[in-house]
Amino acid sequence: MRERGELRPDADPDGLALALLAAVQGGLLLNQTRRDATPLEAAMDAMITYIRGFAAPDTGGVPARHDAP
Repeated sequence: MRERGELRPDADPDGLALALLAAVQGGLLLNQTRRDATPLEAAMDAMITYIRGFAAPDTGGVPARHDAP
């Protein structure tokens, strides 16, 4: 994603993926123990917001890919 220009250059895709996986796993565990989807929803909402913080600035409709037409 960083190579395609979708993430800022300072973003760490591996770290973001690991944090997302940890949030999903924790949310699923709490979901199973509490029999309630609220913890999973909260974890996913938080991670999506966090990852969006690393999104590259909007290119104004110009494709970020080098191979795009």
